[in-house]
Amino acid sequence: MTQATTWTFHLFGVSFATDAEAQQFAFEQWEPVPPDSATDAEYSAWEVRNPTWRLAEELEFYMDSDFVELAGDPEQVLAQIGSPSERERVRSTVTAFSHFILVGSNAIWGDRRSTSTQVGPLERLPQHTASMTYLGSFN
Repeated sequence: MTQATTWTFHLFGVSFATDAEAQQFAFEQWEPVPPDSATDAEYSAWEVRNPTWRLAEELEFYMDSDFVELAGDPEQVLAQIGSPSERERVRSTVTAFSHFILVGSNAIWGDRRSTSTQVGPLERLPQHTASMTYLGSFN
């Protein structure tokens, strides 16, 4: 029997009424691309507005959406945590949330709060927000 490969991620517990609402929060949202008849100014304005991504905006990090997962099943989340003691700690909190957002540690590449123009190691960890409870970093 081979052991599954684990990944390092930050875990957030969230509560949404529907899966669609959770997806709109957790993933990038794009307006339809302007038609070919759009002017350069209209297309530029579209580029400025897109994408919107409530998760990244609320965390105030620059992020790569390829390393973000949304889970509604607590067992799916628990299966990705390598440490039995960490799994038990999270297990005791899962009933408080309808969904979970897993953000790979490699997904976060910059801090929107920073005034520095240099991309470097993060100086702050993710934290609770108005919509999410930060459950910790795993693996």
